[in-house]
Formats: sequence, C-alpha cells, structure tokens
Amino acid sequence: MLEAFRPRRSDGRVAVLIVTAIALASIATGIGAILTRPALELGGLLADLQTAAAFSGPVVGFALLVTAWGMRRGYRVAYLGAVILVLLSGAHGVVQFRALSVPLVILSIGGLVVLVTASRRFTRAGRLDATQVGALAAIVGVFCYGTAGAYALRSGFDGVEGVVDAVYFTVVTASTVGYGDVHATTETARLFAVSLVVLGPATLAATVGSLFGPVVESHLARAGRRATGRGYRTFGDDPGGRVHGKARVVVFGAGETIRPAIVALAGRASIAVVTGEESTAVLPDGVESIDGDPTAERTLERAALDTCNAVLVGAGTRDQTRLVAAARSVTDARIVALADGGTVESLERAGADVVVDPEALVVEATLGALSDRGGNGSQSSASARSQSG
Repeated sequence: MLEAFRPRRSDGRVAVLIVTAIALASIATGIGAILTRPALELGGLLADLQTAAAFSGPVVGFALLVTAWGMRRGYRVAYLGAVILVLLSGAHGVVQFRALSVPLVILSIGGLVVLVTASRRFTRAGRLDATQVGALAAIVGVFCYGTAGAYALRSGFDGVEGVVDAVYFTVVTASTVGYGDVHATTETARLFAVSLVVLGPATLAATVGSLFGPVVESHLARAGRRATGRGYRTFGDDPGGRVHGKARVVVFGAGETIRPAIVALAGRASIAVVTGEESTAVLPDGVESIDGDPTAERTLERAALDTCNAVLVGAGTRDQTRLVAAARSVTDARIVALADGGTVESLERAGADVVVDPEALVVEATLGALSDRGGNGSQSSASARSQSG
C-alpha cells in the first residue's frame, strides 16, 4: 500500500461528539445542582458563586451545543469558543461541590485533551458581512447604553441600586419582558425607559434577522434543490457492474494537472468545476463552470456540495487545506485531494478521505521497477496503477 493513500482521521468528529457530551452533562448537572444541596455549603461570596454556577451551568451547556454545531462545519472560532466553554464547565463542576458534578469535571478534562489534539482540523474562517457587523455593534451599543443610563439614573428608579440591577433592568426592558419589579419614579427615568423600549426590540430583531437569515435561506435553497431533483445520490451498481443514473462530481481547479481527470470524468458523471475568479480555462462540453473564490461560502453554496457524490480538489488550488475543510463541513460525500508537495498530512487533518500524491506514485512505481526487474517490475507498476485508480 502506497503511503500516498491514507484514511481520513476521525479526531475532528470525536471532538464534536465530546463537546456535545460535555454540553449535555453541563445542562444536566446545572439542573441537578439547582434541585439538590451541595456537599460543602459555603458562605458569603463563595456561596453566591456556588449559586451562580448552578444556574449558569445550563447556559454554558446550550452555548457548547452551538459551538459543537460550528465545529461540525469546521469553523475555527467555534473551536476556540468550545475550548473556553469546556474550561468554564469544568470550573462550574468544581465550584458546585456536588457528587453529581464529578462526571462533568472528568468529561471536561478529557475534552480539553481531545480538543488540543484536534486543533488543526478546524480551520474554516467565519466571515460576517457589513450588515451583520453593524447589527452586532448596535446590540452591544444598546446594552451599554441601557446599563450605563440605568446606573446613572438609579436614584430615579425603584429597584436599581448597583450595576447588576442596571444590567437586569436593561435586559428585561429591551426584551419587552417587563416584570414590573423595577420601575421609573421620575420623569427623566421614564423618558430613558421609553428610549430603551424603542431601541431594544428593534435592534434585537435586526440582529437576529441578519445573523440567522442567511442560514435559513441556505437550508431552504438546499431543500429546494433536493425537491427539484438536483440531488444525484440515487445511483447504484447492479450485478453486471453498470451504473444507474448519473453521479455528480464537484471539481475545484481547472489546471493542467487536473484537466485530464475532468475530461475522463465528463463522460461518466455530471461535472461541475469551480474555476476561480480569474481562470481562463476552457472546459469540455457539458461541464458546468462555476466562477468565484473557491474558499468563499457563497461559491460553495453555488456548487451545491450537499447534493454531490464526490469532491475532487486539484493540486495548487488556492488555500487547498482550508478548501478541503470547508467542503467537509457541508458535505458527507467522499473528498479526493491531489497533494501539492508536502501537504498530505494537512489535507488528511482537514477532512480528505483520500489524498493522492502524484509525485509519490511515480517514485514508488519507479523504485518498484528498479527493485523487481522483468515480470516482477511490470507487476509492481500495474499494482501502482491499480491503487491509483
């Protein structure tokens, strides 16, 4: 077996699974801590810390579920967030001083080890457009405005004495919950509360729409493609070896090294080639061409990776490792990558199922021919060609 062919490692999936397990354990432990008494009851500030850890445990757990979803898609920021939250969940388990929190602490320690070993699997960069950045800045600004204003005008509110009270009033008012336990007693405070009621819900709605709108649109688009028959995953082999239906293959790159493969595949499958923004490559008839930055999320959506049967990433493709990681995050199809120099290990970590190093194939075949002359040499070369196919 040639060293150029290596199975894709599963450390990334293990990391996602253990983060999910820690999230569920954090939620369960937090709920259990609320309903039970600690083994060691503390006093003063430490007692408040115990209580806060119990009530915030489920929040940390749900946040970990969000990071697990992001890690499943390969986002680096989700991975970093998971590391921080796993540390926090372990600290929660220690502070709670309960026997039921021991599994959470053990899981958190093990999870940190797994996350460290899988660090290189999460390389996809998350990008926010100008609207999303503006929406996030707006909601942070409204929160700061409400907290600072409520604290500065605390003499005009019944129930606001410190910063925590000001934060509580801002969140309750901006979200339109309005429990009524904190209310304005002066005209200035009432005008301030009115401004917060006007700004808060509008900003929150705009932020949620800008952040989650593209995700919903993407899922609806995928559902539409499947409903209109663009999913090509219905083919299979009969006993005679013939293929029913036509498989769909997405190819990244159209350079000289991968062009022969495109030509050969064009007669046996439906091919879509992501050529790049400045590519001048001439493709065979019947091959779909998709122009755009191969690493951009919109280009990946146009390529409809979720409906393909295989992905082929050519050597020399821009940000090849990052591209493989992005493709893996949106498709379960087999990913074949042509190695470019010493990139075999990084492509495997990024999620490639098969990494082919053409140079290694030639070297192995040549060495086999030199070591086994005559019939043995021919057999070795034939074996190399068979494995490369």
